[in-house]
Amino acid sequence: MNASLPHIPDYVKREYLTMGQLASNLGWSVRFIEGLVRGEKLPGLEIGGVWHFRRDDVIDWLEQKIQTLESSRVVQMEKRIESSLVADGVYQRPVAVDRISSRFPDEGIALDVVVQDKADVLRALVSLADRTGLLYDRDHLLAALLDREALCSTAMPGGIALCHPRRPIPSAISTQFVCFLRTSQPVNFGAENGEGTSAFFLLCAPDDRSHLYGLARVARILHHSGSDPLFKARSVGELKETFAWLENSIQSDSE
Repeated sequence: MNASLPHIPDYVKREYLTMGQLASNLGWSVRFIEGLVRGEKLPGLEIGGVWHFRRDDVIDWLEQKIQTLESSRVVQMEKRIESSLVADGVYQRPVAVDRISSRFPDEGIALDVVVQDKADVLRALVSLADRTGLLYDRDHLLAALLDREALCSTAMPGGIALCHPRRPIPSAISTQFVCFLRTSQPVNFGAENGEGTSAFFLLCAPDDRSHLYGLARVARILHHSGSDPLFKARSVGELKETFAWLENSIQSDSE
């Protein structure tokens, strides 16, 4: 959206980031963001010749495009967000103790579950989240997942989906956690290439930074190692060990 206005309204100052602020938050250069804007890949608002970016629009864009970004850009974003989470005490140092693999409760993992369709998958994921004891409102989570899937499917190539609410839901969860569901047969989950999906992550976070960090980390693990190891795990314990090993294999890139 382009507009040329003589002043910056108060709502823009509250809800929007300048290009410099966005670059700082994501760990990217202003030049790289300028390129995204010129290519009409990143939604923004131009006011008096200065670009501003609505926070929610940026998050929606990142969720949809993270798999198409260069790996180096995902690493930059991940490192910058991780640093801010550590600085604010949300994550601990060394970050190894706070890796995403440490946020997989045993109760939040189920393998080879029989489901019929996408709605079944979402209900099963919410049930897993409920089993962890970290979810306060299962109806809120289900509604949030449906809202996100209505925007576009979270299915990715390789038979994987990264399911998550469209926005963090701090009123419904107590802390960041991840669930994993593997179905007995592939399900039509709306993947662009038409393939079925049979491995589903559920990422739940109480704030935008934790959400984007988890999304970037899981996406990068899958980009680096593929989905095959997750399909070969024969038990909950083996699945957790496999994911921890996959995360460890990319950790040196983030340090």
